[in-house]
Amino acid sequence: MLDSSNDGARLAAFLLRMRPALVTLAEALISPAFRSVLDASDLVQQTLLEAHRDRSTWSIASEGQIFSWLREALRHNVIDAARQLKSQKGDVRRTQRLEDLHSTVARIADRLAADQSSPSQRVEREEQVARLLEAIQSLTEGQRRVVILKHLRGWTLEEISQELGQTETAVAGLLHRARQSLCHLLGERK
Repeated sequence: MLDSSNDGARLAAFLLRMRPALVTLAEALISPAFRSVLDASDLVQQTLLEAHRDRSTWSIASEGQIFSWLREALRHNVIDAARQLKSQKGDVRRTQRLEDLHSTVARIADRLAADQSSPSQRVEREEQVARLLEAIQSLTEGQRRVVILKHLRGWTLEEISQELGQTETAVAGLLHRARQSLCHLLGERK
């Protein structure tokens, strides 16, 4: 929980700490087809500004509760950005990509949803998700992309290899090294 004497500074520090995790989540939510028109960093910045704007509501919230709110706000910001694109004149391919983006957002939300029932278990789960997303952001770009595509978007090795223009063996090796790095990173942070 944030204490009232130093809420603003503690919230700002927490939001700064959560930025890498939110960037990873935003990168996972934005399909490759949209990377040229939607910027993960911009969507995260918008989300962080909204959280800072509403900082008075966070005085009794735990970090896990705040992160849960941040994830949901980011999800809404991605969907809103997609709606804005849809309202612009576009072709059939853009509409199909928007539909893919909406289904990806729903799929990732389901994958990250807390399955525990007690509030303390949900908060703990949110903190674990934040640590994992932050660790994913610290991977190399190639490792981060394969982890996001495989584990957050649910792509097959074949689909990833086609997207990246690499063999399935190369993708599998990259994914293996990424998993090893994540185990190492998460082991250090416990």
